[in-house]
Amino acid sequence: MSRWFNAHPIAIFLPLYILIVVCAECAVRYAWSGYKSPDQQNVIPDTRFHHGYRPDIAFTTHPSPGDRFAPAHNSINRLGMRGPVPGEKVGTRVLLLGDSFVQADEVDFALTFGQLLNRHFAPQIEFVSHGMVSWSPTPEFSWLYHQGLSLHPDEVVLFLCSNDFYRVGAFHQTDAAYRQQAIYRNGIPISYQLAAPSPWKQTLRHSGLIQLLRTSYSELGLRWRRTQPSSLPTIRDEIVHLAQPPEKWPPELYDNVRATLDVVASIHAYLKENQVAMHLALVPLPFAWPDETPVGKQHPLYGWPADFSVSQTGIEGHTRAFARRQDINWIDLQSAFDRHKERTNDRLFNRADGHWNAAGHRVVSNALRTHFSGGVAR
Repeated sequence: MSRWFNAHPIAIFLPLYILIVVCAECAVRYAWSGYKSPDQQNVIPDTRFHHGYRPDIAFTTHPSPGDRFAPAHNSINRLGMRGPVPGEKVGTRVLLLGDSFVQADEVDFALTFGQLLNRHFAPQIEFVSHGMVSWSPTPEFSWLYHQGLSLHPDEVVLFLCSNDFYRVGAFHQTDAAYRQQAIYRNGIPISYQLAAPSPWKQTLRHSGLIQLLRTSYSELGLRWRRTQPSSLPTIRDEIVHLAQPPEKWPPELYDNVRATLDVVASIHAYLKENQVAMHLALVPLPFAWPDETPVGKQHPLYGWPADFSVSQTGIEGHTRAFARRQDINWIDLQSAFDRHKERTNDRLFNRADGHWNAAGHRVVSNALRTHFSGGVAR
């Protein structure tokens, strides 16, 4: 018998290995807050506008390590938008469109800036919000084409974020990456070429161990990459570059910013053709103030001290000048945040993930109240 065991060690140890892996998988799924089954993922691929919410779901966003916000309930309607489906239009309808700052899944729906605006302006003006993580002008254009204009907005406020302008080498979900995947018709990005995962990869995506290993590998890779010389730009590089005047940007970055703003110009032309006015805003980021997002700044993605600060003066001035040339209404959120920070000790961003907290949403709401109090389409 012992000779048989010696000759067939795999037959003995394979069940033990399988048991260890199964136990480890169960432990990760139970103990690791980062695990999420693909069947339970809230955001899914969508060939119409690259990715969006799974329709008709509800979920709760819990604070990540280092954050302190209360768990926020999110209810997604059949259109894949947070909140109820917009009803029949009564007054003027303003569509607020952007990325995760407008998505705002860490803030209770009633406390988001769109709902604060509705409480102030109803029934004369109705604000409808839709934001999606890592969206940028190209997928936002696609969503307007497929869905947004069917809501019959009179105005659209497009919220730009500085990561819209990063180069592909620095960020895989920047507008340059979406432009490469988009399929155009008459200049409109109507769909996206999305690679379907193989059945084997689809099965592995359910594994908590694989998800944990990928997350750990990604963080280690970020730490290692910061110590190595490389010709590829990093997110840190792009943030610092975009703080500078445009004439100091690397030529490739300058060209990429121009190409991204070309998409915004196309959106403006498309909306104008459909008798919809456009407003433009640049999202204020926590990096501008030493006391904001101390945990997030130390993330391996950035590796900065907790009190590090860098402005986005360069890209803000550049996009503001672009809006003026295009005759697009500009909404100055940065000055609103600056004034509030000068007068108070309020923290306007989450400590770790860097999005606006409820206080930040109040500042945005007040800025838009001022902008729209004189009427729309100004």
